[in-house]
Amino acid sequence: MTTLKDILSVLQFSDLTLLNAQGDLERTVEMVDITETPDIKNFTTPHSFIVTTGMNYKDNQSGLISLIRELNDIEVAGLGIKLSRFLKKLDDEVIAFANKLKFPIIEIPESWNLGSITHHISSFILDEETEKLHFALDIQKELNEMLIQGLNLNMMIERLSRLIKVPVMLLDPFHEVQSLSQHFHQHSDQVQKNLNYFRRYLNSEQSKESQQPVFQDNYVIFKVPAFKYFPYHLIISNVNMLNYPISLLTIEQAVNILSLAIYKNSKIEEAEQQDTDHFFSSLMSEQPNNLISLTQHTDLLKKYHIRTSDFYQVIICGIDKEKNVENNIYLNELYQMTFKWLAHMFHNIDPTISIYMSPGQRRFTILLQTGHHYYLEYCKYIQKEYQNFFDSTLSFGIGNEVSELSQLPLSYFEANEAYDNKYERGEKEFIELYKSKSVEELLQLIPTNKLKPFIIYTLGPLAYPKTTKEKELKYTLNVYMENQCDLTKTSEDIFIHRNTVKYRIKKCEEILGRPVESPDTSLGIRLALFASEKITL
Repeated sequence: MTTLKDILSVLQFSDLTLLNAQGDLERTVEMVDITETPDIKNFTTPHSFIVTTGMNYKDNQSGLISLIRELNDIEVAGLGIKLSRFLKKLDDEVIAFANKLKFPIIEIPESWNLGSITHHISSFILDEETEKLHFALDIQKELNEMLIQGLNLNMMIERLSRLIKVPVMLLDPFHEVQSLSQHFHQHSDQVQKNLNYFRRYLNSEQSKESQQPVFQDNYVIFKVPAFKYFPYHLIISNVNMLNYPISLLTIEQAVNILSLAIYKNSKIEEAEQQDTDHFFSSLMSEQPNNLISLTQHTDLLKKYHIRTSDFYQVIICGIDKEKNVENNIYLNELYQMTFKWLAHMFHNIDPTISIYMSPGQRRFTILLQTGHHYYLEYCKYIQKEYQNFFDSTLSFGIGNEVSELSQLPLSYFEANEAYDNKYERGEKEFIELYKSKSVEELLQLIPTNKLKPFIIYTLGPLAYPKTTKEKELKYTLNVYMENQCDLTKTSEDIFIHRNTVKYRIKKCEEILGRPVESPDTSLGIRLALFASEKITL
């Protein structure tokens, strides 16, 4: 947009003079209006430049103070007064009041008539805006051609910098440098200065959605909305060196193309990642023999970020579910951005760590391929840092380490089991290590309608004894099996003679039709005895 400063810098208007030193020449001028009426506030629009002879204030300049107040309230750009016929000089009180409001008062010399000055300034504004529009569209066209050709962001940022002739820096949603122009390679100290300014910007009123970028500081920051909730940011440095015809529109058009480029790149990366995720998911469902044969295809494994190692360990990571959050756009962006962030953070710890996505469950699989004694501390560190960028928390389920690729699905199963154990209880921000299940817990995983036939087949009438004799036999058999088939120990525990125990065990074998001490049947008998106490008819 054209400002008073732009107008006064043109040779054609060099004889226009700012009368009050503190007048703000950065005010935008969209049109010029002539008036000699005191109630102009009811007939003009914001960002107008009002020109007048001041004939109504010839004998009462205090009225100018009221006029200036009213014009300033409706955001008029400034007041141009022709000091000749009616007003020869403005009173000091008028100048002082205008300075207080930083409202610019411009002297129009006698050589200009108001109609002529209005026409020429209006023409200049129209021509300048047209030129700015053409320049903005030219930049948009050039960057768009680079996008179509598939040129990367670094090249686009460098080209933009050369076109507007000032340094340019692009930050990702995690406030890390994504790309920067050549200037920063020659002046590396400027990178930190830009980042320091950006941090101040985030903590200031400028970062609010309603705030428009302004070219007043030495820097200007634009949001690059490739993602709605996690925008990139473009930092333009040395703003004071931007020259005509560069305008806000110029940068906005560049921002639009950069948004498209980032979005396009993200979709390409997502497609590539989906292929990798599908391979890993298939790998976790393979049989051990197939995985053993796969170890000979190192190039294939390397393509999907798996290397030959004697150490593997799986960690499942999930974003904790928040109540009343059903915005699918936000959740999808959060999931994608969390993946990018996790990949960056874990690769900084160890480049051999691989990350995979599980979109249906909104989880991530973290594959350690090198032993880490402090991996629990890493997880705690990741949990803490995550909250600095995301309004959410993370939880982890950790499987045991394995030494062969063929055992990897076991660690994967354990990690998911550990995560589900806490997640299903509604817990958040946890780190859960897998714990082996007891026999009772394992039996609970088997449906009752599957377990009862096993109990009855294994124990026969002793599964659910009805007579006193059958109950005695089952009790004796249970104690005998718990004592590792030791007759003496069993007789001592149930307070009967050793021969009585021997007799009862023989009767059990006759009922079961096989010796109870046989390695082939002893485990089944013990499991059936245990299960029969937990499941009734």
